[in-house]
Amino acid sequence: MSAPSESAPHPAAGAAPATDTAPHGGAGASASASLAAALACICFGASVVATRHVVPQTTPVVLAFMRYVIGSLCMLALLRRRALAPMARHDRLQVLALGVLFFGLFPWSFSASLTYLPAATVALILATIPLVTMALSLLRGTERPSVGLVSGQLLALFGIVLAISPALFASREGAAPAADTPHSLVGYLLAFTTVCCGAVYNVWSRPLLLRYPSATITSWAMVAGALSLAPLALMQGLAANTRDITTDGWLTVLFLGTLGGAVGFGLWSYALRRSTPSRVAVFLALNPISAITLGVLLLGEPVSARLFVALAAVLAGIQLATRSTRPVPSPGRSPLRSDQ
Repeated sequence: MSAPSESAPHPAAGAAPATDTAPHGGAGASASASLAAALACICFGASVVATRHVVPQTTPVVLAFMRYVIGSLCMLALLRRRALAPMARHDRLQVLALGVLFFGLFPWSFSASLTYLPAATVALILATIPLVTMALSLLRGTERPSVGLVSGQLLALFGIVLAISPALFASREGAAPAADTPHSLVGYLLAFTTVCCGAVYNVWSRPLLLRYPSATITSWAMVAGALSLAPLALMQGLAANTRDITTDGWLTVLFLGTLGGAVGFGLWSYALRRSTPSRVAVFLALNPISAITLGVLLLGEPVSARLFVALAAVLAGIQLATRSTRPVPSPGRSPLRSDQ
């Protein structure tokens, strides 16, 4: 996949003008990006709890397919023609490829990894998405490295490890003697594939988001992901794996497609458009924290002082990373200021 230029937006033949304001160096842009990323991650964390509730009634792939179909329909209903606005053919192909990667391969590899590894282990591996995003962003020259950025990412990762460590240790103690078999290596490979899908989407989608409305990019990408999941869902038996879903389960699926789908990923693209990939990705540390918190509130799971310490570490890491991220100036565009 070739990397599009991040220089000033160029008009594409037939492309709809971007309706979002281009990133700028004001405090408003920084605050709106942080708020959007935080709200998106809260939606994602709630989606984890919702998925845990409804997935026993179906399969992970079928659930992901229904989630993104509902999300796509929401985007089409709300935005109508703007949802799938025309864009340059080269850009559209990149958006579709990113959609297959993030909304197709990502949920499949994530679900498949859980069949080989404990959930806590997979959650810990996925917690490295911000670090991999930062590495890719630095390699592409999108951002400049700084002590604060790296320290903030590591502090947020420490908070995640602290939050999930009880489940992590419990899964290790209860692991079968043959845990380190070739099958577990497949699980690690699938989990790392999930990490790469998330990081690549974060970094490679931003140049496109600078040229087109974030809602348009999200719509095209989500439709591509839903279409890529359709064959797998049909092979698993779409009708057979939906007949046992209860009324409460369907309401949960509806939540996953709306707030956990269209709204969450729409906010995520909005944040990526107005900030740098590393600055946005660090908010992913809120996912397990919000999932654990909602598990306590909604599922009656136990709460401990460890959770509050973990939350403090995550919030401190986010604050440190977001104030220390500096994008590399592109020709014809003023650099974003991270100290505002």
